[in-house]
Amino acid sequence: MQKKKKLNVLLLIVMSGLLVYFAITFSKQQEEINMIENEMKVLKNKIAKEKEIQEELLEQQSIIETDEFIEKIAREKLGMVKEGERIYVDMDQ
Repeated sequence: MQKKKKLNVLLLIVMSGLLVYFAITFSKQQEEINMIENEMKVLKNKIAKEKEIQEELLEQQSIIETDEFIEKIAREKLGMVKEGERIYVDMDQ
């Protein structure tokens, strides 16, 4: 009878130890999962912002490739004129 009680107490101690071990392991893993999920949210936000920037750049590229834009830059930045045009300079400025 005494051996049976000792065996039951020992089994209870081992089971309690395993239960505590699994509870601690579970809570650590849950913390790690939460941290990874937060990192994923941050990365998803960064991806969304980068996609917006990409769309803006593609839009700018399509504008830059037009003849009108090239002509505008040639006139404004390079001072170029079409053949037969006259340049008037405002001396008041």
